[in-house]
Amino acid sequence: MRILFCNKYNFPFSGTEVYLFELMEMMRGHGHEVALFSMADPRGEPTPFDSHFVPSVDFKSARGTIARLQHALHAVYSTEARRKIRGMIAAFRPEVAHVRNIYHHLSPSILWELKAQNIPVVYHLNDFKLLCPSYNLVAHGRACERCRSGKFRHVLTEGCYTGPPGSALVLAAEAYFHKWLRTYGNCVDRFIAPSHFVKEKFSEHGWRRDAFEVLPHFQRLPAEPPSPASDAPILYFGRLSREKGVDDLLHAMGRLPNLHLVIAGEGPQREPLQQLAQHLQLNRVKFMGQQSREQLESLIAASRFTVFPSRAYEAMGKSILESYAWGRAIVASDLGSRRELVREGETGILFPPGNIEQLATAMAFLAGQPEIATRMGAAGRETIRQYHAPEDHYRNLVRIYKDVLARRRNHVRSEHAVTQA
Repeated sequence: MRILFCNKYNFPFSGTEVYLFELMEMMRGHGHEVALFSMADPRGEPTPFDSHFVPSVDFKSARGTIARLQHALHAVYSTEARRKIRGMIAAFRPEVAHVRNIYHHLSPSILWELKAQNIPVVYHLNDFKLLCPSYNLVAHGRACERCRSGKFRHVLTEGCYTGPPGSALVLAAEAYFHKWLRTYGNCVDRFIAPSHFVKEKFSEHGWRRDAFEVLPHFQRLPAEPPSPASDAPILYFGRLSREKGVDDLLHAMGRLPNLHLVIAGEGPQREPLQQLAQHLQLNRVKFMGQQSREQLESLIAASRFTVFPSRAYEAMGKSILESYAWGRAIVASDLGSRRELVREGETGILFPPGNIEQLATAMAFLAGQPEIATRMGAAGRETIRQYHAPEDHYRNLVRIYKDVLARRRNHVRSEHAVTQA
């Protein structure tokens, strides 16, 4: 099968791309032909189709009214991206398109070209952008659903997007424009939700349930992980932004004088968080910054357990799967998809979002009961074997591809028969 993957970044910008490139490699390993349509960037590996990539777009560098207007129009509906993917389709001749993160730099315009070329589209959700112009159903560091039922104007009134001036207006315009065009309803054959929570959330917002299929991410298992040392630290890894609740974690650490915490990751809140740690006199907290994959795996393997105190929904907790793979128990906030991944008392402990006292209690319990933490971590690894195996993911994804392809072919035959009649 020839599969065209569409994603705006051609290098490992985030976990979205890490998953995508691992998936493409797995597809190649099973004999499929795969190609990437993306934005040109020297950080990406060269491909035979680079000439069809959209030139790099840096929205933050736009200077002057005309340049900002051009960027805004590109983000809403890029005629250039549509023209580029037309050439890509002619060169690669895909049977199905797997669309991931295309917002702004590629824009939803490419969906209309895929439809015009009669290529079935599988749209793989990795956030809540279609429900919330600012991506994550977050406002002021907490979960927010003010844009429910397409009331996208709230991205302007809530002040939830902190990009350059005018960005929120562009986001609202993009959302309303494609709602009016019915872009996603007209152009997407199947949505893949990485969790049941995501599927249910879209259904609550008025989207058709039968258009979605749940396919959790896969996770590879390393060799048997080492047991943590008696003085091993607790680990948080992820983005350092308000909604991630790392400030709650620091306040909880203030109640746990005998524990050590490692924080791995970058984000806009790193400096304020470091200042908070200093203010709380937390000399047992170490900020490690952004880590390579190998470095992160070493940190997970060296930790007692991992903590994810987010106050916002998550489409799928990939960090939780990575922790399970290394046999580490989880302490996580009881919200969103984390409820699906963490089985209370079996693979970890859930606590109410923002509840610092219960977060500290959960951390103290696992730190004081290493045998329970070890047992939970082992159950987490078994969860990966049973529900997140790469081969199961592959089989289910190929089934989805074949299903949308068959449905599209049947639809074309029906239209042809009507025309002939």
